[in-house]
Amino acid sequence: MLLSIIIVSYNTAQLTLETLNSVKVSLSKSPQLQKQAEIIVIDNNSSDKSVSTLSALASQSLIPIHLLKNRANLGFAKANNQGIAKAKGQYLLLLNSDTLVEDRALERLVSTFEKAGTDPGTATLASHAGELDHLGILAATLLNPDKTLQAQGGSFPTLWSLGIHMLMLDDLPILGKWLPSTQHTGLNQRQVQAPNQLQQQDWVGATAVLVKKAVFDEVGLLDEDIFMYGEDVEFCMRAKFHHWDIAVHPQALVTHYGSASSSSERAIQGELQGYLYIWSKHKPFWQLQVAKTLMRLGCLLRMIIFGTIFGNATKATIYSRALETL
Repeated sequence: MLLSIIIVSYNTAQLTLETLNSVKVSLSKSPQLQKQAEIIVIDNNSSDKSVSTLSALASQSLIPIHLLKNRANLGFAKANNQGIAKAKGQYLLLLNSDTLVEDRALERLVSTFEKAGTDPGTATLASHAGELDHLGILAATLLNPDKTLQAQGGSFPTLWSLGIHMLMLDDLPILGKWLPSTQHTGLNQRQVQAPNQLQQQDWVGATAVLVKKAVFDEVGLLDEDIFMYGEDVEFCMRAKFHHWDIAVHPQALVTHYGSASSSSERAIQGELQGYLYIWSKHKPFWQLQVAKTLMRLGCLLRMIIFGTIFGNATKATIYSRALETL
C-alpha cells in the first residue's frame, strides 16, 4: 500500500461525503494511486447521518474505505491515531472532513516524496539547515472557498513569535511580513514565491498534510492530551527535533471550508490552550507565566479592536470568554 488517507468525521455528513468524492476523483488521476490507496474514516460519535452515509459509500467504493465508529467524541488527535494505527500505506494523509482535494493534489504530494532525496547524515548538520534533505511532512496549499489563499502553519512557538502574534505586530505594514509569528496570517501570511519550489516551514496544519510513515515510527503519534487544536504544532516540533524537514507544496491544492465541526470560539480557546500545553511540555518552566501574560494581552487587544474599532460585539465577547480560560 502506497497511500493511506485518514479522515476524522464529526457531524459533517454531507461535507465528509463531498470530501471523499473529491479524494476519489483525485486518486483517479493516478493509476498507481488508484490501485495502491486506502481510505480510513473515523467517526467521532456523530449524531447526524454520518455513519449511515459513510457506510453506504464504503459498500459501493472500488477504493477500500474502512469506517471506524467511536462511541464517544475522542478528539481530533486520538481519532487520527486510531487511523494511523490501522493504516498500511508508506505515506499517510491526514485530511479534514471539510475539504475538497483538487484533481492532481494527491499525485503531486506523493510523487514529491517519491522523488525527494533523503540524506539523514546532512540533515543533522547546521551547515545544511536550509536544505530539504530529509523530507518527512508535506502539506498542501490551502484555499478558501472563494479560491483565495488560506493561511497555513507558522513559526515554532517561542516567546518572541508568540508575542508578535498576540500583539498583532505581524500585521504591521511592510515589517510584519518578515516577523516570525506562531500563526502566519494577515500581512504575515507566507506563500510560496516560486511556484515550482517547496516552501520550508516550522509547522504546518493537519488540515491536509502528507506524513511519511517513518516519521510516526520515529517520533510517535499525535499527542492525545490535546483534544483539538495545537496537536499539529506539537507534532511538528517533535519531528523537527528528529531532523525531519517540513514543507508546503505550492501546486497541491486543497480547498478548506474551516470550522465546520467546531465553532470559531472553540477554535480560539483551543488554540490558546494548545499553546499553554506546549509550553508546559516543551519549554522552561519560567516561560509559562510569560506566555500566559502575552496571551492575556492578545485577548485584551482583540477585545478592544473588535469591540470598539470594528463594532463586532460577538467577536469581542469570544475573546473575553477566552481571556477567562487563561
